[in-house]
Amino acid sequence: MAQMHGREKLVGQITAEEWKTGRPAARRSWLLTTKSKEVAERVSELYQGEVVCAASGGDLYTRKLHAEGIAVIVAGVADVRPRLALEDERGLVHACDGSRYLPPMLDEGAPCGCPDNPFERRAAARSGAGPRPDACLVFSLAAAPGLGEFSFRSSAWQLYESLESVSHKVGRTAGPVQMELVLREQSLATRSGLDVSFTYPEVHSVRRLSVTKAGLHLAA
Repeated sequence: MAQMHGREKLVGQITAEEWKTGRPAARRSWLLTTKSKEVAERVSELYQGEVVCAASGGDLYTRKLHAEGIAVIVAGVADVRPRLALEDERGLVHACDGSRYLPPMLDEGAPCGCPDNPFERRAAARSGAGPRPDACLVFSLAAAPGLGEFSFRSSAWQLYESLESVSHKVGRTAGPVQMELVLREQSLATRSGLDVSFTYPEVHSVRRLSVTKAGLHLAA
């Protein structure tokens, strides 16, 4: 659970992907990974968690969560990161927000040269000439904010684009906001006539929160 923005370590990570043959593949359910037994048990209570064998060592608790959506609280725009990244044998060679370079690039803040058109961005990524999504959101659970902060990370274009959209709303809002992480399922017909379905995450329903002595409340 790496540090982010110089803050305390995250208590857990929630994903909607798993690695297959060296590439991320979409899951049809959320996956929680944490080093805390207390966190694993509490989140399992909230979202009907199911035990999954840890992939590495015995110091991780992994739970499959059964929920279409998860309401989360985001402290501010710094916790919304719609990043695009490209790596090669040298490591990270490109990191941007779609228009300007991001850290740790030496040209941080300079135009990155990525296409403005989302279809052109995806085509460049598929060909290996352009960066792919490496989007991240840091949050606490609206149902149990006292547990601490979690991260959600995904390579899905839909999450990147929805984070790109909500980041502008979060940036205009002073203080914390509540939003919802959701898993969508979409079906498409291929040229051969086969029906193919896939799942992807996105965020929506950004609402400002007011801070009172009694806690956080949705603002009108």
